[in-house]
Amino acid sequence: MKKIIKLCIVGILICLLAPTSTNALVSPTSEFYINDYANILSDETEQYILNKSVALEKETTAQIVVVTVQSLEGNSLEQYATELFRKFGIGDEEKNNGLLLLLALQERQFRVEVGYGLEGVLPDGLTGRYQDEYIIPYLKNNNWDEGIKNGYNAFYKKVAESYNLEVDDIVVNKVTTSTSSNVDFTSMFILFIISGILWGRTVFRKDKKKKIVLPIVIIFIAIFNAIPIILCYSKGVLILIVGLIVEAISLLVSRESNGNSFYFYGGGSSGGRFGGFSGGGGSSGGGGSSRGF
Repeated sequence: MKKIIKLCIVGILICLLAPTSTNALVSPTSEFYINDYANILSDETEQYILNKSVALEKETTAQIVVVTVQSLEGNSLEQYATELFRKFGIGDEEKNNGLLLLLALQERQFRVEVGYGLEGVLPDGLTGRYQDEYIIPYLKNNNWDEGIKNGYNAFYKKVAESYNLEVDDIVVNKVTTSTSSNVDFTSMFILFIISGILWGRTVFRKDKKKKIVLPIVIIFIAIFNAIPIILCYSKGVLILIVGLIVEAISLLVSRESNGNSFYFYGGGSSGGRFGGFSGGGGSSGGGGSSRGF
């Protein structure tokens, strides 16, 4: 009985100490370069990626593989991508010049896994920026074909150019933010500072001394900044809070306190103002970055 118990303990320890592997890894399809297990891509997009990747490998030995999965089934995106990269054996075995674009539909996550051989061409910062500019904006709106194809083109172009290949036929669309919904925060910050200065110089002239209680100050600031808040609705609350703080500081610099009242003088003195793991080459790792959408 004791022997059996000892064997059981040893077995448990082996299981606990043994390296874990990711479950439910998909296998390469017959096309290898395009593996749409989430079934979200059109036939045209799949054929486009297949043709481009085949041609790229023929000319450079570099491989770009696209994989979509329904779910990671509890695994981390980074671990799943790393083991998937190795299972597929993406890239030349000696050059480690593989690239994996992985989309997890249920988790709404995207991962770019880069082999060592392409790490100099595609550092983590660049792969993250490419996702932000060419892929994620489309995926947020469930535009799977546009996001995958546009991102694929961006990475394809970068890899091809590193091998001195002509890529004039590759079209990459950089997503620009709408000015109506994404007003530059720096511009808003500057506007708040200017508004505080203008208020002190125009509403309260140098030769006049007016008594304003704090609630009126806050109400005025909120009304004055209504336009930029409307233009940038999604950031309105944050901008309002920052505006109130900045303008309160700007105005209180030149105040004279008397109980609960504040006295503001025009002119006044001016002060300073606030001014995305490893993987690739079968068993070797490079870099990569992840994004949620």
